[in-house]
Amino acid sequence: MSNKILLLAMFCAFFISMSASYANDVGYNINNINFEKNENLNNNVDLNRNLSTNVYNDVKLNSSENIVVQSVNLNSVDIVSNLSGNNNIENDSINFILKESESSGLILAAGEHKPSKLSQSSVVDASIVINSYVSKHGKLPDFVKISAYKFSMPEYLYLASKTIQCQYKKSNSQINVKYNVKNPKKPTGTNINMKISSSSYYKYATKVVNFISKHSTAPNYLNLGSNKMQYQTFIYIFAKVLAWGKSNGNKLPSSLSLNVKKTSNINKYMPKYVVDGKNKAISSNELNSNYNGELLEKYLSSSKNCQVNDKEIKSLAYQITKKHKSTYDKAKAIFDWVRDKVNYSFYYNTKYGAKKTMTKRVGNCVDQSHLIVALSRASGIASRYVHGTCNFTSGNTYGHVWAQIKVGNTWYVADSTGSKNSFGVIKNWNTNSYKLNGIYDSLSF
Repeated sequence: MSNKILLLAMFCAFFISMSASYANDVGYNINNINFEKNENLNNNVDLNRNLSTNVYNDVKLNSSENIVVQSVNLNSVDIVSNLSGNNNIENDSINFILKESESSGLILAAGEHKPSKLSQSSVVDASIVINSYVSKHGKLPDFVKISAYKFSMPEYLYLASKTIQCQYKKSNSQINVKYNVKNPKKPTGTNINMKISSSSYYKYATKVVNFISKHSTAPNYLNLGSNKMQYQTFIYIFAKVLAWGKSNGNKLPSSLSLNVKKTSNINKYMPKYVVDGKNKAISSNELNSNYNGELLEKYLSSSKNCQVNDKEIKSLAYQITKKHKSTYDKAKAIFDWVRDKVNYSFYYNTKYGAKKTMTKRVGNCVDQSHLIVALSRASGIASRYVHGTCNFTSGNTYGHVWAQIKVGNTWYVADSTGSKNSFGVIKNWNTNSYKLNGIYDSLSF
């Protein structure tokens, strides 16, 4: 395979389906933000539910007595940055790996992938993870990984604000990435108890984008007339807004009611800024990766070239695995079958897909990976694709695709293109020098 794969992948976008657990969290585990129906707007939303648990002791949701703000003087909306002071804080982070084709960018040395653009769906999925993290820990994470690259919270804020702009305008445009955005020096805020329309938080998002574009620093607060919304709070609110939309047809809520205290836990922790240039993608020796709680629904689904629900695919998967009881033995049997039964043929990108590769018993690395992934998923075993640039024992360097199959808490590498390869072990290319280009649930090439 050649660098053509990278060029194709850079301009392809995927839609990542998220599991019901996160959708439910966005739907009802709302402890300091209440999305509710606004009779004056077209896209009415009603998630005004009774809550039995509050994550934060100092944040209360009064779902029946929200103060309705009839109008917001947007001309007086002001974003102020104070450049003095900072906090020393502990390291806390989350890993969120998305498929390489969700972004377009530059492949750096040592496997670093620094995207220049991201799809809106990748930012939304990161928002869901951040929303869940805050619900669990009561504070923002230090960074979120998107397309195997670490984005700090101020960098994420810029991406989220741009995504809100696009979704409000119903634009499908990709989001240009802005790096080296810094935390504000003195975040501050007031108690907030008000309702904000979608047009208002769209304009707040626009203010944030304009401020960061000019200063490369996030604002200390948003001025909402007589109220000031602190930096950490509006990061969480923007994440909550986008996370809610994911489970509601990719629509923004028509309004949101806020009841947030100045002393809220969310405002007590300043996320650590991740210095650009020190971000590392997955290290080169992580061929068998740890399972970090990634959503698995997308790693079990069917796609154009991974025909999981095809009768012949399902029949073969059953025949291969019927004598095996453990997930490991089933996964190994699927790998062994493809390695031993399918001959390798050199060509670029997908030519046959899983089903035709199965019937023809021939395929390149992409088509063999399609078949491994399809047979695994047809057997109820989560599997995914990995795309890298590899130095082969032949002396050639190519773009390359292989599979990973989840067994227990490990994603096992499954590369059937080498006769000496085994389940979880690579022999036909140098695993210490490859460049990781992406991990994803389906392929566009």
